[in-house]
Amino acid sequence: MRAALSLLFALALPTAALAGSPALIVGAVDDGVARPGPFEVRRGQTVTLFPAVRVGRVWYSDAPALRTPRRVPAKHLRPLAALGPDVRVRWLKVEPYPEHLETPPPNPGNPAYSNSVLFGPRHGTWLGYDTLEYSEIPVVPAPGPTLTVQRARPTHPWLQVNDGLGTIRYKVVVEVGDGRTFESPGVETAGRAGIAPSVTRISVRAADDLVGHLTSFYNVPNVFGSAGKGRRHQTELHQGADCADVIVGAARKAGKRVPYTSVAGLLRYTRTLSDRLQLSAEGLFTRPAEGEPEPVALRWGDDLKPGDLMLIKYSVDYTGRTWDHIAVVARDDGAVPGLFDGGDAVMHMGYRVGLVDEPALRAGQMTVQFVRLR
Repeated sequence: MRAALSLLFALALPTAALAGSPALIVGAVDDGVARPGPFEVRRGQTVTLFPAVRVGRVWYSDAPALRTPRRVPAKHLRPLAALGPDVRVRWLKVEPYPEHLETPPPNPGNPAYSNSVLFGPRHGTWLGYDTLEYSEIPVVPAPGPTLTVQRARPTHPWLQVNDGLGTIRYKVVVEVGDGRTFESPGVETAGRAGIAPSVTRISVRAADDLVGHLTSFYNVPNVFGSAGKGRRHQTELHQGADCADVIVGAARKAGKRVPYTSVAGLLRYTRTLSDRLQLSAEGLFTRPAEGEPEPVALRWGDDLKPGDLMLIKYSVDYTGRTWDHIAVVARDDGAVPGLFDGGDAVMHMGYRVGLVDEPALRAGQMTVQFVRLR
């Protein structure tokens, strides 16, 4: 997969896009007034994107009404075609590479994005913001002067696995026959912490609860040690997230008052639902100090519900910490309906692949514990 993704992004537009005057992308959600992004919408909502170019006091856009962020008076709003002769519009997706493909990774030999040391005795030691990589890929077929978006669909078919949920970004280039070019922000804005918020983002979620908001983080890169303050956090901006921060980001968007923190820090905002248990192909078991392991039944609806958290300690000690990872309990998909087992679905940030939805036991036998955000 890595070789195929490398080829895909090698065919994309170069980082140094056509030089020109700035433009904006404005969008109208359903029948609302067009405004700059970001746009965080539920599945089924429509975002219609329009180019908007300012020359002096006049805005040129096909949006029927416009805020930038103030409402633009009708006398200062003209159709895009009035810019000049032969106006052409090109739309591009601004997509993150899933891992380092062009720049050196901070952990030599490990291409995963990370702000901190990965694995070993210094695991988690801060290194500084990693350099995240992006590319611009033309939207095909060319949609014309407006772009209607209902689904977040990355370019590569292998990444189109989340039913249109997740995050996607766009850039627009407006070319006029007299030689002028106007561009909205794109890959040139990417700094060490990620792409600039001025690049138009659309994040599509399944619902308004924690699990629903979590789905808006599909296509967001896994960045170990993701960081930032409050609303400027990489996760809040859908730039990158680690296993704990993606849960905090979804919880905050669902109305929970939780600060960005580590797995250990997150436990201060939870209550315990179970003891430490062994998860194997046979189900959940206790491991008493003496005697044989005993089966444990956790019932959906009574003991567990979607949005609960599963702490994970892998059978191989990668980190030297009490817990290696954390996931969100998602659905009762297992072999025993009504009881949690290894086939039930959890959502978590996968190593080098971003948010995934998969059976709890996909990584093999592990120690787990279940907690719930207060």
